Amino acid sequence: MLTTVTDETEAKTLGDALYADGVVTTLKETRDGSIAIWVHDETQLEQARAFLNGFDPSSSRFAEMAKQARTRRKKEAKADERLRARTERIRGQIEAKQNMRIGTVTIGLIAICVVVFFLTDMGENIAVVGYFTFVPPVLTRGGAIWGSVSAIWEGQPWRLFTPMFLHFGFIHILFNMWWLKDLGTAIERVFSARYLLVFVLVTAAFSHVLEYGMSGPTIFGGMSGVVYSLFAFIWIRGRLDPSFPYRMPQQLVTFMLI
Repeated sequence: MLTTVTDETEAKTLGDALYADGVVTTLKETRDGSIAIWVHDETQLEQARAFLNGFDPSSSRFAEMAKQARTRRKKEAKADERLRARTERIRGQIEAKQNMRIGTVTIGLIAICVVVFFLTDMGENIAVVGYFTFVPPVLTRGGAIWGSVSAIWEGQPWRLFTPMFLHFGFIHILFNMWWLKDLGTAIERVFSARYLLVFVLVTAAFSHVLEYGMSGPTIFGGMSGVVYSLFAFIWIRGRLDPSFPYRMPQQLVTFMLI
């Protein structure tokens, strides 16, 4: 401790003047009501004592030093605020880059779709497409004859899911993969990769069964059913759960529903 002062204004003036002289102090009120002045750096204690010996609270010199100290503190506070803001901005940029990373399951699904897209010649090679369809085709000279849906529970259960990997044209696959990248990654980030995988398999199987029930044994495919399910899940969850980190803009919802 450097000294104690009974007058608060005098204590502040002394603390500010010392600060202007390069000595950082802390003012603390004591039990008897006086104010103790503590020097942060003990190696500056002798310098502070020498300064105290010549200190005169009524002198304009020390009043000017105190004024300079207050101005300096304001500048340093602004500099600290700019540094804090810059640090937060950099942290935000780093987090944004991390958030831009596509989820593991998401990128796996995209990769499979792209590979299947080219293996099937953009959905034109019926012989290869037949490995992924909901109902297996039988190829004849006159074209494809569709088999029975019973193939699914007679040893080909993958057909419940594989139609989602089929895409017919660049616009079809680009639209679905773009949305899958964003929506799938969002689900992986909030929940987990396993959660997304189960979600995709369940919604794919449901949409394929529904499509078969509506159109019968024919070629259908694509990730659209999964994409719309992901979109609906995030949209509804965002409306009902205030803690959910994603919200769908109303314009986007309108666009997707048209």
